[in-house]
Amino acid sequence: MTLIEPASLRRRYLLALALGPLVACGTAATECLSVEDTADPSCPTEAEASDLLLGAKCGYTVNAVTGAGTIEMVDIPWDTGDAIPQCCFPTLEVEDTIPSCVVGRPFLDQGVIKTAPAAARTGWARGRRPDVRRLTRAERAVLARAWTEDALIEHASVAAFARTTLELMAVGAPADLLAAVQAAAADEVRHARLSFALAERYGAAAVSPGRLQLGASVAIETDLARLAATTFREGCVGETVVSLLSARAAAAATDPAAKALLTLVAHDEARHAELAWRTLSWLLQEGGADALAAVEAEVLGLLANGVRLTQITTGADDRVLAAHGRIRPAAAMMARDQAIAEVILPCVRALLGHVSARAA
Repeated sequence: MTLIEPASLRRRYLLALALGPLVACGTAATECLSVEDTADPSCPTEAEASDLLLGAKCGYTVNAVTGAGTIEMVDIPWDTGDAIPQCCFPTLEVEDTIPSCVVGRPFLDQGVIKTAPAAARTGWARGRRPDVRRLTRAERAVLARAWTEDALIEHASVAAFARTTLELMAVGAPADLLAAVQAAAADEVRHARLSFALAERYGAAAVSPGRLQLGASVAIETDLARLAATTFREGCVGETVVSLLSARAAAAATDPAAKALLTLVAHDEARHAELAWRTLSWLLQEGGADALAAVEAEVLGLLANGVRLTQITTGADDRVLAAHGRIRPAAAMMARDQAIAEVILPCVRALLGHVSARAA
């Protein structure tokens, strides 16, 4: 399976629901997003804002938008003396009962995405560096933070694939799947190093991952049905979406270093998604009716709740962010919808239909 970026979408088949089941109480707050056109600023709709803000605290709480946005001049949190127009929405901080966040293949600890802290030291950054000469100090700070977060997620994905290796070994997976998972972990090391190189250049300071706190033990899943559900959610869905997001971001990027990294990530994540589909096929074969039912439940959840995006960068002009590889919110939502409608749903329907026919 190869993800190919088409010239345009035929149709936005799905609109992911911005809100899932939420508890009834929470803490009122205000959340702001950068606007597309600073010369003639306007706010996105409440539904679009909800979709972006929901991912802000993925796995802990979400920010439910409770009203229309207003344009405000917001001081940027760096010592520049500047203020920029942002669209600010009234929100309610509430518990997230459907952790459907997408960051590729995350490392989860009790359902929460876990990464190492950033450390001010050398050793990880290796790769092309972006051109920062036309960027303001504030823009560089936004980009440094965003690429550092990406680098830490890529770093944590190495641990996620390591756990996948152990889980597949525990259930007797074939050699070709194990070899491919090991190769995917090496890809994530390369992605992390390249992302840290960008982060260092934007931030003008050394940055590497600190210690990933694992605790005394790491949970290894051996139930085939639960493994099938996780593989679909994190691999078939997560890595498919991230591949297409990266392809879109690469197409818009004009900085050569950011463009090269995103092109590589898009290619590698497509290969990882293909691996996830192959793994899911094997798990369904081995897991029988229970595994089939678990994946069907995940598909129903995907149709009902969509996918929340977690790596949307705000805080600077969207044109600057796009030039340096940070995808625009509208483009991100379109890429996500395309991935679901044109790749994930057709593939899972074909796979489940094949498995059901084979069982009959």
